[in-house]
Amino acid sequence: MSKLAIEGGAPVHDGHARPWPQWPPSTPESWKRQEGAIREVYLSTVEGLPQWRGRQFAKAYCEYLKAKHGLLVPSGTQALKIALCAATDTDGLGYNGECIVPAYTFIASAHAAWEVGFSVRFVDVDPETGCLDPAALEAAINSKTRAIMPVDILGHPADMDAIMAIARKHNLKVVEDACQAHGASYKGRKCGTLGDAGGFSFQSTKNLCCGEGGFVATNSPEIYARAYAIHHCGQPPEGMSFSEPRAGYSYRASEYMAVLLEERLKDLDAQCERRNRAARYLNNELKGITGIRPAKLPDYVTNHAWHLYMMRYIPSAFGGRSRSEFIHAMNAEGIPISAGYTQSLSEHPVTKAVQKRHPELVAAEPCPNTEHICGESLWLTQNVLLADERDLADIPEAIRKVQKAFHA
Repeated sequence: MSKLAIEGGAPVHDGHARPWPQWPPSTPESWKRQEGAIREVYLSTVEGLPQWRGRQFAKAYCEYLKAKHGLLVPSGTQALKIALCAATDTDGLGYNGECIVPAYTFIASAHAAWEVGFSVRFVDVDPETGCLDPAALEAAINSKTRAIMPVDILGHPADMDAIMAIARKHNLKVVEDACQAHGASYKGRKCGTLGDAGGFSFQSTKNLCCGEGGFVATNSPEIYARAYAIHHCGQPPEGMSFSEPRAGYSYRASEYMAVLLEERLKDLDAQCERRNRAARYLNNELKGITGIRPAKLPDYVTNHAWHLYMMRYIPSAFGGRSRSEFIHAMNAEGIPISAGYTQSLSEHPVTKAVQKRHPELVAAEPCPNTEHICGESLWLTQNVLLADERDLADIPEAIRKVQKAFHA
């Protein structure tokens, strides 16, 4: 086992004999649980409006989140767009001010703001959590700032009490990007419900998924009414009316999405607990390996969704070998590890393209913490955390094997 797999040795983990858990969780057994409901939608010939299945799922997910109102929509990006417009009471047309977005996130966070008339200011993150840094946030607020989009990155809750206090001080709206945080909680409250509105993604890699899909959550009846109109061609919720017409779009979801989500929601807490057990195991095992820094969780994190498990790589502890060399060696050992986001979102090629065509839509604060994280991070995907301990043990074993070989 001392010879690296990239040099012809036997890998630590045999992915053919012991494959990592698959995702999405589609099995013959799970199909049997869902077949009747999918058949019912198919034979009803009601695959869209009046969306009684969509409403049924929205009610179930709101009960899970302990949120008062929610909407099922076609994607996470659309959920963020709707939430941003509804929270700020805009129609997404024309210039609507500046939205602050953390520099360590997926491009969709910025796209959602750009698409509904906001410029984006990228702000640094906390060096340990990767979430929006409250001190950097407050320093970045200016006369154009209208909204803040904290991201519960990788399933880690942002420091929402601090962020909300800053928002209230400056009269700003907060749209929580919980697209990676299904089941995560902050001081006992579910992520996605901690701001003025929140957005979730149900894309196929997410911890709760249906291929594509999104969800808007809010505790405000006014924000909900505006969100409903935005997603339903300007029409208010049943039993309500607006004093004047509102612009709206067609962001309604398929009933098939609702059926999949309603069944899979039943498994979310058990899967989340399994990922948390795996993360605790890995944290304990990896803390003894010099050069690998597992995640540190603040006290306010009462449940981490672990959509992605992040650790940090220090090359000097691995004979000076680069992160890319380490990843290549680990992949050969059967461990599906990656670098994650390798550049600040302010430096992303799409951001640069937007900035070139529309310079007024992009601004960035210095983001040294983001740059350090991007240069050191290693990710394991959430399906790996569903493996049993025997397979999880192969991860630290492979790291030790590679480290020993890199020092030889």
